[in-house]
Amino acid sequence: MLVVASLFAMFPLFWVLLTSLKSPADAQASASKAFDFEATSENYLQLFSDLAFRDALIASVVITVISTLIVAVLATLGGYAFARLRFLGRKTLAIVMVCVQIIPGIVLVIPLYRLVSDAGLYDQWLPIMLILATLNIPFATWLTMAFFQSMPIEIEEAALIDGTNRVQLFRHVLLPMVAPGIATAAIFTAIAVWNSFLIPLILGQARAATLTVYAAHFVTFQEVNWGPLSAAAVLIFAPIVLFVLVTQRALVQGLTSGSVK
Repeated sequence: MLVVASLFAMFPLFWVLLTSLKSPADAQASASKAFDFEATSENYLQLFSDLAFRDALIASVVITVISTLIVAVLATLGGYAFARLRFLGRKTLAIVMVCVQIIPGIVLVIPLYRLVSDAGLYDQWLPIMLILATLNIPFATWLTMAFFQSMPIEIEEAALIDGTNRVQLFRHVLLPMVAPGIATAAIFTAIAVWNSFLIPLILGQARAATLTVYAAHFVTFQEVNWGPLSAAAVLIFAPIVLFVLVTQRALVQGLTSGSVK
């Protein structure tokens, strides 16, 4: 059953890859001729020769990397604060974070557009980075908080008795122990930011356009340019697939750590 389910899940990706290797005429052909074509790299060559594609690729990489770093740092600090510190309004703030996480993105589009436009930052990388990071901080914070809570409090007490201060305790004792959790939060954040479409579409059309926004330009009122669109889709999901394959050990370790005591 898992094999069958995997085949169903992988078939759309295989079909997109197949279409990306077809000429415009073959891409528009009927399904009965799906495998009757001569492979071509024309669609990929068209993308790499387009300056807009290269700008979108750079924008996607920069936005993803910086947003992930912001989320990893703030979520780690926030997760420790929620797990170990006692301060006024801690539970209320935790509930607010959950509420922010479940708000549909489309609800935030108009106010975010007005704020960014009024600040003169429309079509810039900075607001897109900050907004995408902010939208992913609640989930990442809850994830890292669970890891801090799973750590035995006796380890921290022993370190404090040995003379470490809070900064040394956090840096040299806790961070190595919760590293799988931080890595898991960073992986999920990177995937979410890389695949984000709505926020970059509304706040960036030219200089700050990401790969997902760039790919959408192949869908017009007159036609859908299936070849370049499929090639762009392959170049969007291929880095994510490779990224998950490379980090799968850390991802699995992070998802299962603390599940058994």
